[in-house]
Amino acid sequence: MGRDTWRFAQHEREREAKRRMNPIWRGVGCVLLVTLAVVGYLAAGWFLRENAAHGWVYLPPELVNIPGLTFLPSGIVLQLFIALLFMLFGYGVLAIVYAIAFPIKLGETDAPPVKRTDSLKRSR
Repeated sequence: MGRDTWRFAQHEREREAKRRMNPIWRGVGCVLLVTLAVVGYLAAGWFLRENAAHGWVYLPPELVNIPGLTFLPSGIVLQLFIALLFMLFGYGVLAIVYAIAFPIKLGETDAPPVKRTDSLKRSR
């Protein structure tokens, strides 16, 4: 009995060590998050400058200078909102690329996919 429990505990320790993620990946995620925020903010500034020059989207003056927030610089709330939209779009693109590059692999506790049968063969 003692040997079996020792073997099971050893097997569990090996499985946990295999599943544990390298701490460097947390740093990569943090850098990626900060990069997405900076790129989103810069892209929002570019979009607002180009929109003012070309008139792609009409932006009412109330959005640029919000009446209740006169202590903030002109257009900063709009730029932050557009930066958030650019960040969400960038994260979506990043998630799609990650899903293509690293597809989900079934683990030892996952059920195998259901095998589909042709409905015409069963009805005959």
